[in-house]
Amino acid sequence: MIFLKQFQHKDAQGHRGKEKSKQGNLYFFASLLLCVTLFLTACGDDETTLEQPATAVTPTTTALTLIDPTATLLPTPTLAVGAPEATAVAITPSPTPIPSPTPQPAERVEIAADSMEKGDLDVAAEQLEASLEEREQLTDEEAITALYQLGITYLSDGRYQEAADAFSQLIDTAANFPDAAHFYLGQAYEGLGDYEDAIAAYSDYLALNPDTGAYLNRIIATNYQALGDVENTIAAYTAALDAPDHRFTEVDTRLKLADFYLNNNDYAGAIAQYDSIRAIAQTENTKGQMTYLAGQAELAAGNTEAAYARFQEGITQYPRAYESYLGLVALVDAGEAVDEFQRGLVDFYADAYEPAIGAFLRYVEQNPDDYNTDAHLYAALSYEALGMTDDALAQLDQLALSDPAEALWQKAEILTRANDFSSAMSDYEAYLAQYPDGENGATAAWRIAELTEWLGETETAVAHYTDFADQFPNHEDAPEALFRAGLLAIDSSVNPAVGWEIWGEAASRYPASEYGAAAMVWLLHELPDEPLPTATVTVTGTVESTASVEEGPGETAVTRSEIAAIAQENSAMNYYALRAQDIAREMPPFSGATFAISTNNSAELQAEAETWLRDQLGLPTDADIATLSPELAEDERLIIGTKLWEIGLYESAKLELESLRTAVGDDPLLTYQLALYFRDLGLYRSSIIAAANLLSLTGETVFTAPKFIGQLSYPIYYADLIVPLAAKYSFDPLIQFALVRQESLFESFARSGAAAQGLAQVIPDTGAYIAERLAWPNYENEDLYKPYVGLTFGAYYLSQQLEAFDGAVHAALSAYNAGPGNAARWYGEAGADIDEYVEAVDFWETRTYIERIYSGYNIYRYLYKTE
Repeated sequence: MIFLKQFQHKDAQGHRGKEKSKQGNLYFFASLLLCVTLFLTACGDDETTLEQPATAVTPTTTALTLIDPTATLLPTPTLAVGAPEATAVAITPSPTPIPSPTPQPAERVEIAADSMEKGDLDVAAEQLEASLEEREQLTDEEAITALYQLGITYLSDGRYQEAADAFSQLIDTAANFPDAAHFYLGQAYEGLGDYEDAIAAYSDYLALNPDTGAYLNRIIATNYQALGDVENTIAAYTAALDAPDHRFTEVDTRLKLADFYLNNNDYAGAIAQYDSIRAIAQTENTKGQMTYLAGQAELAAGNTEAAYARFQEGITQYPRAYESYLGLVALVDAGEAVDEFQRGLVDFYADAYEPAIGAFLRYVEQNPDDYNTDAHLYAALSYEALGMTDDALAQLDQLALSDPAEALWQKAEILTRANDFSSAMSDYEAYLAQYPDGENGATAAWRIAELTEWLGETETAVAHYTDFADQFPNHEDAPEALFRAGLLAIDSSVNPAVGWEIWGEAASRYPASEYGAAAMVWLLHELPDEPLPTATVTVTGTVESTASVEEGPGETAVTRSEIAAIAQENSAMNYYALRAQDIAREMPPFSGATFAISTNNSAELQAEAETWLRDQLGLPTDADIATLSPELAEDERLIIGTKLWEIGLYESAKLELESLRTAVGDDPLLTYQLALYFRDLGLYRSSIIAAANLLSLTGETVFTAPKFIGQLSYPIYYADLIVPLAAKYSFDPLIQFALVRQESLFESFARSGAAAQGLAQVIPDTGAYIAERLAWPNYENEDLYKPYVGLTFGAYYLSQQLEAFDGAVHAALSAYNAGPGNAARWYGEAGADIDEYVEAVDFWETRTYIERIYSGYNIYRYLYKTE
């Protein structure tokens, strides 16, 4: 058995945030037509060192992005460059089937709508043009829809003049056309560089939808700016600020306006915007940044004293903000007096450790009888960062005069990070003896066990870990303590039954824990079918030496059948719990699914789920719980967000709609309604998150709640693309459903920090590689956002990895995530066995990636498997 890398000891400095010291933290293109059908249907110092960090950073405007803390999955890097060599195969890129015989004009409009949702603009344009050639066979509503969709198709394809002609014709000739036609006409004119007509078209849309003013006026402002019209640019930005919007949108608008003021030498105007942003900011970093930018504007205006006052304010109020450090540098360069403690603090957080030490020492020297003793702590941490351990410990000796508990704890931590484990052990033991009820008591006990392990005192470490689990049974680390104790016992014991007993205790006491479930997995691997000699072991105390293991006949206290029973009854959803279930059921990984879309009776399942939810919430049996409650339907965030979604401003729409989802996130009924609404709108990511939150609110999992709720959380969107692709490349479609959910939560316009794009999160270099292998015609990087392109490329790449690794899905997934070279290394070390392989993966993100897709696959299998 490979040593379980996932559960190896962690660096003490970053051990899951257990340290509670005072040092703080050191460390367009989306498918526009997802909503079209819905919309149409709804018609200077002394000689001290100058502060300088290791890397100079040019101050820039902070990019503020929405982060959803309730998302069930975190983004992971995807598709490293390179794949097994394959012969280029010319393919027909369009996935849209054209009925035969020749479709009727109305059918062409439907085909076009489907093609647009998949991102296949060529087919959509062809069908819409053909339908309009037989205009007389279309109803007025069908003709409006065809011309409207054709305009959007042209616009999405960069054919601005044709788009402008289509929307102009629609507006001039149709009595009832969507308001959004005005907005799209504005986009077409803007694409042509006709800013005056663009402003007029945008203004027409805004007149009909004044509640979108915060967003439309920003667009209008950029067009005025392109015309060089200063007065109207400012007026438009100001109008945007007067309209309701999300806080992030207001911040961004004010930053744009501030930049415009600066470029036009209106420094007072820029400062007013920075101050307004600081007033609504919620983080120290943003507040510090705005304070510094206001100071910079004061300097540009020649107001030196006012600028220095701003920099002083940043140092005092926002020491963690990097911009406060930049203000400090400006003050030091100018010879301005600065409070030495705050100076040291700002330097410390900017990683400028040498000047930080100088500042703290001067501070103590200048205030020998009355000073903040934290100066010793920060000086100690700064010395440590420079590798000067003895000086760091000397500072802690000074701290001990006023705060002995904190000093002792920090000393143990610094010694641990310096790899002086024996000395650190003594200090942890002293801390635990002197302050058993201190805030770091449990962590000290954990550290003692951990350091004992690192020192190679295996049997003692086993005892310490088991003692920890006994002394702190409800601590988050108790399951891990038993797991590690069992692992050490197995690796060191003449008779592995000692470790098996401890793992059995972990499995029975903490089945829902990742570590308890991991114990199950390895017990199911390791326990023999036949009884072995009984092991003498005390799980909640000191484990006896191997000499105490009795020889002779008998049975281990834990049996494989007992562990299998626990595994099969376990309702936890973590990877190891699901993996243990598969092993207990003798089911190979990524197997056991028979999937057919036609068997998914969604209406029946929804009715069942709503009956269950009414019962959960104590509502009348005939209550309509699917329709939006007035509280939601009348909320301006939903109204504005929906309109923004319908005109393709997806990120802005998400800000508004996510703000609403978060605001009602503790209400199960409203959360359910939003999950349905977002699904129908096409905001799949938010729908999935809402459904997952509903499960949490009701205390259920996908295995215990009605299947419809689980299917909202684990949907099969784009099944008409994924299922045929899976058949073409001979893999289980549920694998790609689980992969897409992990990669993008089915958001076609998703883009990661590593520039991975689209549903399958293909990075540009890999996209170009796949396009070459498939001889994909007229390929451009932006095509990856088109669902049919992104999913096709993802399926092809996955199939190549499956072929390269003999069908081992876990190895193929690791290649998809971390590259074939890394996957080959792990495969060479562990072979095809998934459990050995996962533990061989030494990239945390990749290991987690495999585990999450494995879990997702099992959930999809449960939710959609046919009988």
